[in-house]
Amino acid sequence: MRGPDRVSTFSKALLAGALTGIAAAILNCVYNIIFRGITRYFPAEEFCFFQIIFASVIVLILIGILYYGLIKNAGSTVFAIVAVCITAFVHANKSETAFYGNHGLIAGFSIISGILALTLLPYLYKHPRIFI
Repeated sequence: MRGPDRVSTFSKALLAGALTGIAAAILNCVYNIIFRGITRYFPAEEFCFFQIIFASVIVLILIGILYYGLIKNAGSTVFAIVAVCITAFVHANKSETAFYGNHGLIAGFSIISGILALTLLPYLYKHPRIFI
């Protein structure tokens, strides 16, 4: 039995968001290990591996849905502007010294996720043979 000849654009955006989320989860876990090893910052026990993986995948699936909505209505330039603004807004917490403590963890997570949302998500969405 053959599947459909064409995958819907919403499905492509959802799958691109999920794959980007998996890549972000892996990179965020690696960043977490490196950050805690370098800074010896261990009080942030709320950032366990399961929560990092779950949050990365869910957030980037939602960004994939946002990407679908913006591509369909406004275009890729508007998505790039919105993604940069979201990344800057999450990173703009000035309550702690930059790149130390929880701020350093969250800043790294948001920068990694933002870069992947700007680069990998559109690539996966527009690639002609990924979701066949």
